[in-house]
Amino acid sequence: MPIYEYACSQCNGRFQKLVAGFHSSAAINCPRCGSAEVRKAVSRFAVMQSEEARLESLADPSAFGGLDENDPASIARWAKKMGQAMGEDAGDDWEQVVDEMVEEELSGKRGAAGGTEDLGWG
Repeated sequence: MPIYEYACSQCNGRFQKLVAGFHSSAAINCPRCGSAEVRKAVSRFAVMQSEEARLESLADPSAFGGLDENDPASIARWAKKMGQAMGEDAGDDWEQVVDEMVEEELSGKRGAAGGTEDLGWG
């Protein structure tokens, strides 16, 4: 049985409904206001990518658009975006590590292993 998403014309609410069949003629009412003025809405969907396609998209030059290598905040946004794209491979604390690196750079501190010079920030 498919789940359809509906939009109510009366209250502008959106809801999902488990429908008995593709061509069900059962009346569907908005659970919020009870109106029968509902229409099927286009649902969001996700596309699964292979690891190869995901890594290829990370190497796409358009991913570097708007990147200012002299601005630690810009580098942090890019690094967080890459971390999200890598998923579990980046580690659970990826965003925290990026934030700490930016704080160190902005405060002028350097880490024990060369700090942020290795990233071209110093």
